[in-house]
Amino acid sequence: MAEKKTAQVLRAFFKYLLYRLQLAPLLHRVLFWLAKQQQRKQNNLYHQAYPGLVIPPDTFIYETYQLDYRKFIADGEVAAQEIINWTKPYLTNTDSKILDWGCGVGRIIRHLPGIVPTAQLYGADANEAMIDWNKTHYPGITFTTIHSFPPTPYAPDFFDLVYGFSVLTHIDASAQQAWIEELHRILRPGGVLLLTTHGTNYTQQLRLSEKRQLSANGIYTRQYPQQGHRMMTSWHQPFLFRQMLTPYFEVREMYEGKEHPQKAGGHDLWILQKKVI
Repeated sequence: MAEKKTAQVLRAFFKYLLYRLQLAPLLHRVLFWLAKQQQRKQNNLYHQAYPGLVIPPDTFIYETYQLDYRKFIADGEVAAQEIINWTKPYLTNTDSKILDWGCGVGRIIRHLPGIVPTAQLYGADANEAMIDWNKTHYPGITFTTIHSFPPTPYAPDFFDLVYGFSVLTHIDASAQQAWIEELHRILRPGGVLLLTTHGTNYTQQLRLSEKRQLSANGIYTRQYPQQGHRMMTSWHQPFLFRQMLTPYFEVREMYEGKEHPQKAGGHDLWILQKKVI
């Protein structure tokens, strides 16, 4: 156990050092190459077993999740079903308009037509190449390229449900307040917002100086040249994040990842309902 903890500390320090030296893009390329080699045989076997299955390019999968075809498909389906189950008690409209905010290459939303067949489904992401790929491969879902900073092109009070699964975790701290306000704007009165954040379960990844900034500001971001990239990582202090949400949303349910790791893979899970302000 002690050896494992030491290894985790060393990995965290090495990663932090590369960020400080502005070598995070190099680290990303190396980690992608390693993941590709590690998963090559398993992914090829999976592809052969399901030849007709739509699978995004490796670079897209790695940037948005893990480079494991089986987990990409299976975990995406589980997450889609859980999102509907978690939010159903607060939704009254059976023909809901649902937005996957930060949809990437559709890991979750690709499964929703089979779960909520009467819903109108929308996906939005700042990565234009991914959105173009989605438009080609996922018919019946409306995809839109958005900017990394609001506003979005959607009308006010448009959606019944918006979910952002591991999205705020990759948005710069300076943009998060604006995004909370924008998500409030595009949700109908009483609409539901589901978010996940890196909470106390992830603070062991931070150096002491970073933890101090997180405690002082409520949000801390490790920077990366590309906004929204997986290597741009943000951590949230639950108490202060709740204060940010309070003017706009009622917190209906909140599960800290450290206490409920099965809920959202260790992320903090927030189920919110729009206030009328």
